[in-house]
Amino acid sequence: MTVFTRLARIILYITVFMTAAGLGTYFTIHLLIHSGERVIVPDLVGKEVVYALEVLSDLGLNTKVKGTEFSPVVPKHHVIDQHPDPGTEIKRGRDVRLVISKGMRTVVFPNVVGMDHSMAGIIIDENDLHQRKLTYTYSPDQPQGRILSQYPGAGTKSVRGDGIDLLISAGPPPRWLRMTDLGGMGLDEAIEIIEKHQLAVGTITQADSATAPVDTVTHQDPAPGAPVLPGTAVELTINRPNPGGRTDVQSRTATLFRYRVPQGFLRQQIRVRINRPDVAVDIYDDFVKPGEEIWLVVLRDVPTTLFLYLDDDLIMTKHYD
Repeated sequence: MTVFTRLARIILYITVFMTAAGLGTYFTIHLLIHSGERVIVPDLVGKEVVYALEVLSDLGLNTKVKGTEFSPVVPKHHVIDQHPDPGTEIKRGRDVRLVISKGMRTVVFPNVVGMDHSMAGIIIDENDLHQRKLTYTYSPDQPQGRILSQYPGAGTKSVRGDGIDLLISAGPPPRWLRMTDLGGMGLDEAIEIIEKHQLAVGTITQADSATAPVDTVTHQDPAPGAPVLPGTAVELTINRPNPGGRTDVQSRTATLFRYRVPQGFLRQQIRVRINRPDVAVDIYDDFVKPGEEIWLVVLRDVPTTLFLYLDDDLIMTKHYD
């Protein structure tokens, strides 16, 4: 072997060694740089969706809901299927698509009898059902809003999205009253008795009568002894002599306007404005406690419109002919 041949072989060995070392260094550096950008997709099937979201977020992966399906074995809000499959190596920032279970297609009707209607509505919604037909009836021993019966009954199987009929208590049956004779009473006394019997004050009319004391009730509707229900409006006629001394009946009419302030925690500003053909004026403006009732007398001798403002928001308009 000549010196030239030996020298060429040595140069070849050195070249191969340096090339191999360079390639090894390149792949080592590439692996070190890029190994942190790839992760292994975990197995999420059967896991609760919030847990799956947390796991994927910690791995730097995006969660995408591919769809929802009914499943007889996978509970509601748990993962049915995923893509990519568990064990797949993917880059951080990639999407993992999940199919979420809607639970079993069938559902068992819950027992809502004896519950308040608002609570029963929550239970029905949680079971993917809806309220179908609501019927109200008086109940002597169940408070208003209590569920008396349901159809289908508790334990009946059906599909999700089905409806349920409810029979709801309207409270105790109404109690008929016998109308008290208010004739000859003063207006304040008559209103006190009307309120005491849970009746309402209706139209108050002024008329001139020569046979009755001034400022007393001369006529009422309903008449004395008539059967009435709580809340019935009672119209009154009060003896008020005419300024001119006329003996004929004057047609001037007044109405008692009542308003109860909504329940709450703070006083609310109530403002009542009256518009008449000749004037527009605020007849009431004050801050009132929650639940308190205000009474105002409104003259109806000419067309009149009443505007009720709650904290400067118009909430009621009444027109009196």
